[in-house]
Amino acid sequence: MKQIKFCVCALVFGGLLQAQDLLKPLVVEGDAFGNVAVEALDAERVNELLGYLPGFASVASDSAGYGDIIGVRGSTNTLFFGGAGVAMVVDDVPYGDVLGYSTEFFDLESFTLHRGPQGSRFARNGVGGLMELRTPGPTKEHEHGFSAEYGSYNLTHLRFRSSGPLDKDWSYAFQTYLKERDGFVDNVTLGRDTDTREQFGTLGSLYYNPSEDLEVRFRLMYERTRDGSQRLSALPGVTSAFGDFVDSQLVKDPFKVASNLSGVTEIDRFQLSMHLDQDFGWANLKSITAYSNWKLGPNVVDLDLTAFDLSRSSIRHEQNLFSQEFRLQSDQDADVRWLSGLAYLNKDNQGVANRVFPLFYNISANQWTRFDIDEESVALFGNVQWDPVENLTVEVGGRLESVDNSISRSKTDPSGGLFIPLPPAFASESNGVYFSPSLGAAYAVSSETSVFARTSLSYKPQGFTAYSDNAATTEFDEEQSLETEIGVRYQSSDQSVGAELRGYFKQIDDYQLNQSVPMGTDFIIANADRVEALGVEGEVIWKPVSGLTVQASAGWNQIEFEQHIGVAGADLAGNDVPFLPEFTAGMVVRYDFENGFFAQTGVRSVGATFFDETNNSDYRQGSYEVLDAQLGYQGDSWNAAIFASNLLDEDYYNFMNNSISAGVAGDPEMYGVRVGLEF
Repeated sequence: MKQIKFCVCALVFGGLLQAQDLLKPLVVEGDAFGNVAVEALDAERVNELLGYLPGFASVASDSAGYGDIIGVRGSTNTLFFGGAGVAMVVDDVPYGDVLGYSTEFFDLESFTLHRGPQGSRFARNGVGGLMELRTPGPTKEHEHGFSAEYGSYNLTHLRFRSSGPLDKDWSYAFQTYLKERDGFVDNVTLGRDTDTREQFGTLGSLYYNPSEDLEVRFRLMYERTRDGSQRLSALPGVTSAFGDFVDSQLVKDPFKVASNLSGVTEIDRFQLSMHLDQDFGWANLKSITAYSNWKLGPNVVDLDLTAFDLSRSSIRHEQNLFSQEFRLQSDQDADVRWLSGLAYLNKDNQGVANRVFPLFYNISANQWTRFDIDEESVALFGNVQWDPVENLTVEVGGRLESVDNSISRSKTDPSGGLFIPLPPAFASESNGVYFSPSLGAAYAVSSETSVFARTSLSYKPQGFTAYSDNAATTEFDEEQSLETEIGVRYQSSDQSVGAELRGYFKQIDDYQLNQSVPMGTDFIIANADRVEALGVEGEVIWKPVSGLTVQASAGWNQIEFEQHIGVAGADLAGNDVPFLPEFTAGMVVRYDFENGFFAQTGVRSVGATFFDETNNSDYRQGSYEVLDAQLGYQGDSWNAAIFASNLLDEDYYNFMNNSISAGVAGDPEMYGVRVGLEF
């Protein structure tokens, strides 16, 4: 039946990617040397990029970004308190921890994935890479766009954008979206679906251009998430951590649950920034002053997933981020191109976490953890590119950064520690200074072919976790990453064929990863002695005839612990590092007819992924494929399309939690229609 569905749907709909004119983000992939472009990629969330960007990994825990993991070439973040392995910058505004990243994309002008450390070129650094997003600026004439989408599970998605001049010196750009749907998971205890979703976002910018060489931008962004329960369900065939009786009360189906709690996730994101761009002719000066606030309140989860009130979690967490960047950059057409910058960042995490769990008979513990974790950093960074001989470009970069961390933490229990002794309140500080150099070169073999290589050393700073009762396991050390990349790129003179092949080797010392402590509730960040990553990535774009575009990408990697002793004392050398698929691949075929109709079809494949460091087969997601499709019409001022996602109704998990033997299932099969208007 699945094979029949595949053939019928592929022929009727065809498609994976929506046209940019349907108010969808334009996603472009690249790095310092430029990669193959991925045009008009239909990705409304970061995790939807998984499978299409080689070397890219995304684990979505289904809490609007809270607890998500994003990785590139083996470098990732930890779930809650560690630094980002892949940084995010939107309109030059840096984000803090991954938990605060935007999960829904605004309409984008571009999305660039920079692979490898980028500390010599950006205010923020990620040891794995950096996601650079840019939203559209003001238009010369007044332009407006609107789109509406309706689909399965009462999916409703509305978008509106507007931009243009206000007078000769002032202009604006504005966009907003509203997205909501019913739940996917049936709660058999409460008799309804509880994982409803509702997101609202708005982004506005006011531009002041008193002269051709000066621009001032005032930018405001707000996002609101009011979700129901996390999409957690008991894993089929896996014994519950709560014992045989609890295990017998579970509904072990990806889209059914027996929880007595409905659950909730509420998140607000707010950004305010001022941008100054002054062109001196010989160089360009940028100043970006930004304040961001991310507030989770609350995130409520039923941990036992049964009709009994055995174990639950409620978390409130707030992050305030202030950043100031000064960047001076030369004319990029000069023989020697240079960039230098100074960046200051102050990040404050405050929160309170409540966890209830059974002790014996009818007695439960009710523990409250309060924390305040601060990070302050100052970085000097710079990058120089020059052409010593014809066809050869050499790049040298560096980053010098000082990072200071502090923590204060306390734990209370209404029983006063009658059943479990409470740890004393504690406070601590740490600091580190890091130098991260990089060296690269590109050589044009011909007008169509070039080769490149890059070596870099980078650090993820030390820090603290709030979810450890043991002061000795509260602090974790810095992570050091040494990466070497080589590659070749081909672009035909008629632009009909483009391809790139890359290989990399990476050694990561003191790799930061999460660990659950046996016989306790601690959730710490440990340092594995050494991880080694080896990978090959490739992309091809081909336009054989007018109207037809074929795009394909694939990435394979081997990312293993070279030296690592697990929390239980076991030697885990040779195990796969969790949360990282062993391969990804994707292909998209689009045909634009001369009469305005278009058809697209595509598939993404994600390789086997472990979700714990011991490589327990109970917490392994095997390889899977997801097919999406679309048929539409694009006119001069209006457009329409019918679409379908996960056409084969593939069952897979985006995330698995080995502490409670539960997982987050991927989106089921969905259909819908979209219309758009531009005026």
